[in-house]
Formats: sequence, structure tokens, C-alpha cells
Amino acid sequence: MTQYNLEELRLLNQVLLALFLVADFALLLFFYNSPFPWFALIGSGIGLAIIVFCWAGRKYTIFIASLLVFSALHTIVYNWSSIVH
Repeated sequence: MTQYNLEELRLLNQVLLALFLVADFALLLFFYNSPFPWFALIGSGIGLAIIVFCWAGRKYTIFIASLLVFSALHTIVYNWSSIVH
């Protein structure tokens, strides 16, 4: 594989890892809590983003950005009934 293909796969893996982490945690929060704790999901996404940024620096900015975006997106999805009413 060329270097370009390897870099593209790394970026894709970072985005998918962030998606799966947030989706699994959001689903766990949804099943075990009656009102969805949106603040816990956003806080965990921000906290993990800060930890990864302090630990690895700018090396994983795609992971950090997608983690924050997916946290916000899943918060809106699981709180849609509360937002609309």
C-alpha cells in the first residue's frame, strides 16, 4: 500500500473509533437512564477530547473533532423528543 492509502485508512479509523465510542456510550446512557443525561454525554466527549489532546497533541485532531461532533449529534438525536416539546 502506498503512504497515501495508509494515511487515509488512519483518518478513517480515527473517525470510526470516535463514532463507535460515542454511539456505544450514548446507547448505554439511553438504556440505563430514564431521562437521557445529555450533559454526561457532552461532558464525557469534551473530557476525552481534552485528555487525548494533552496526551498526544495535534496528532489526533481528526479523532478529537469527530468525537466532539458525534457527541453533539448523538445528544440531539437522543433528546429530540425533549427538544421538540
